[in-house]
Amino acid sequence: MRLEGKTALITGGAKGIGKGIVARFAEEGAQVIFADMDQTEGMETARRLRQQGGSVEFKQADVCSEEQVKALVSTLPKLDILVNNVGWTGGKAAIDQMDFDHWRRVLDINLSSVFLMCKYAVPLLKQSRTASIVNIASVNAYTMVPALSAYSASKGGVLAMTKQLAVECAPIGIRVNSVSPSLTFRENTSSPAASDISLDCYPLGRFGTAKDIANAVLFMASDEAGFITGQDLLVDGGMTAQSVSAVIRDDLRAGWKPGTYRLLPDHAGDKG
Repeated sequence: MRLEGKTALITGGAKGIGKGIVARFAEEGAQVIFADMDQTEGMETARRLRQQGGSVEFKQADVCSEEQVKALVSTLPKLDILVNNVGWTGGKAAIDQMDFDHWRRVLDINLSSVFLMCKYAVPLLKQSRTASIVNIASVNAYTMVPALSAYSASKGGVLAMTKQLAVECAPIGIRVNSVSPSLTFRENTSSPAASDISLDCYPLGRFGTAKDIANAVLFMASDEAGFITGQDLLVDGGMTAQSVSAVIRDDLRAGWKPGTYRLLPDHAGDKG
């Protein structure tokens, strides 16, 4: 029960990685409040976790809206942990074909939401003796995929903001770190569309799960990471440590054409 007695606020917690974090925090004794725009999924997630004995509460909110973020945080009597998980890839679009509204929407969801949540949560967090913020970034801040410029830029911004806030918030006792997932699959799904070449990208020989990411977030948020701040934890099965030349078979490389490089099918799973 590493989070017993602590209150945690998690954004985007109705499904995917966020749902895994909510469940893991509840298992470890935290009082969990999670926000999401999907009321149906949010209420069902909260109901199921309460049935399992967790202290879980759902709040419907758009964390890109300053008014809704302010209202969300104002309902909390205390706060020890903030997890900025909400995110959206936005789909693929080449830079010369991307409209400005698409660019702004991706940055709003992935980066502006982090700003808004931190702005209004920090006054509560600094009252905690063991306050922590964990931002969810992505391997796409390190390794680029064609036609994902908005997503990669937004997640790179999350990394920079994490370091900035770590320095800014250290004097008031708030640790700030990030976790960067690779492609993850939901626990109850298989991946028949994933090819051998996809798995070859991961030295550990499998894709990650929401629980893998949740365990990393749990560590960063817990007192066990009490002397860690301003750091990013890559949870990617070794993917970013491996050269691309190690995963492309000769028979496949021979058929490549410029601009057609794609290791992972678009529908293979949930992006971290």
